Amino acid sequence: MPDTITPASYSVGQHIRCTITASPRSKGAESTLVRLMRLDPASKRAMTRAHRERMQNLLVRSRGGRPWCVRERAAKIVRAETGETWTMPFLPKFAPDLNSVAEYLKIEKA
Repeated sequence: MPDTITPASYSVGQHIRCTITASPRSKGAESTLVRLMRLDPASKRAMTRAHRERMQNLLVRSRGGRPWCVRERAAKIVRAETGETWTMPFLPKFAPDLNSVAEYLKIEKA
């Protein structure tokens, strides 16, 4: 069993590198990993850029005589697959999430 991460494990704002060592077996664990992966600054930039592009290319049609925006579905920027690595700042509020998926992660200082 991996060590438990407490709010005192790392200093606040310290960057940690997380690597997925095994595929998550449940949908909840997968969604928790994806949510944590979205905290990576590079992923944040990619999601912001993709959102901006989608809004610039927004298709507006007429529906019932009024404008209707046809929104494009967002792409999956991050995927919870074995071997994926990301860096994120540590905050104490992330400790319970990291503990819940600790069996799938290797966590080290960045």
